[in-house]
Amino acid sequence: MNMRRMMSGSILAAVLVLGACGQEKEKEEEVAAAEQPENEAEEQNNEDENIEVEKTEEIEDEEEAGTAEKTQSESGENINPTIEEETGGDVEVVYTNPNPGLTHAYSDKVTISIEEYQIVHVSNMNESAKYNFDDEEEGYVITFKLGFENKLDEDVFYNASTMMLSDDGTENLYMKIGLVDREDWLKGDKDNAGRQYAPGKYTGLQSYTMTKAQYERLSAPTYTFDIPTLEDDFNKRIGKEAIFKVPFNEKGAEKASKSAALYADKMVTDTIADKELFFSKEDINETQKIDEVTITLEGVQYADITPTTANEGRFVNFGEGPLVALTAKFQVKNDSKEAITKLLIEKRLILDQNRGTMSSQGMLEPTQYGDLQPGESEEILAVYLFRKDEFGLYKELKLQFGPLKDSNAKKLFKEKSVTFDLPMK
Repeated sequence: MNMRRMMSGSILAAVLVLGACGQEKEKEEEVAAAEQPENEAEEQNNEDENIEVEKTEEIEDEEEAGTAEKTQSESGENINPTIEEETGGDVEVVYTNPNPGLTHAYSDKVTISIEEYQIVHVSNMNESAKYNFDDEEEGYVITFKLGFENKLDEDVFYNASTMMLSDDGTENLYMKIGLVDREDWLKGDKDNAGRQYAPGKYTGLQSYTMTKAQYERLSAPTYTFDIPTLEDDFNKRIGKEAIFKVPFNEKGAEKASKSAALYADKMVTDTIADKELFFSKEDINETQKIDEVTITLEGVQYADITPTTANEGRFVNFGEGPLVALTAKFQVKNDSKEAITKLLIEKRLILDQNRGTMSSQGMLEPTQYGDLQPGESEEILAVYLFRKDEFGLYKELKLQFGPLKDSNAKKLFKEKSVTFDLPMK
């Protein structure tokens, strides 16, 4: 699958849970001490020394329990024995996330999920297996246990094509189908190629390899899944790509958590730039209509952005200074009788009434395929870039949505458009 121009981390969760448990225990002990009857005070004083010893032992027991829990989350049984069989190497489990909670809904009835993932270190391998790790003596493999569910009343066609991109966008990691037993692949049940999935739930494994240097650089790589279709027809796609940030450590868990809060423009999904929100309003929900087409501005996000190393060249026209991105999120419902070509929807920013206008940055917006048919709805993102010093001069921003067009670029609905006032602070 080509690059389209371009959460939860269990370690962080475990830390938070353990911290919360410790705080709750301390509160219970304080309450118990406050409620102690006076006639027990002397006995309590006499037992202070013994209690201190018991508390010390209890703390040590809790620390050992915490260490055991961490060890369990970071190791465990190898979920993919084929790695050892195929490499002939020594395989050590480095980290296991048994419940990452990563699910993407292509629709309300078709989903893909990462049910578990595990990283292992491979060393002392056969000479012929070293090509998996750029001919180095050691390397790492991440194996994903995936779940694909089809709750429709018809078959779904799905290649299970994936791509894994490094944090900074500079490296594609490589899926190694030979490191997963063919019987364990994620595949359908209706054709020899495994692309046709009858209604039901399917699970399978995928593995990607990393050199030692790659592994040490990664904290939350981006794992992208292709789009399923109906009737094996590219024009009948279901939803949008599934894109996950996969935490490798606590830093990665924090990064994945922040990413989940951002609107899914290509800066996020294609690792084009790192975003730091400085203002957002995500409950605007203002609705306007163009004839029988309903356009709802759901919210806006403003962020300082830093292009990733692999994508710095895309931003040269904006100079060397810091940049600001505005991402506006719309929901469009087509109740008309016309098919609207999503790629041709105009989205223009009006700057301080008469200072000028700005077209949206299509290279940073999700790729929109095909038409919005009568009765369908679609999420639309509009992205705009500013030099930060220039952005600070603007007092008022309006966003003009429309005119809407058909596949021949003909303007529909008497060339009408609607305009929304955008909050800035």
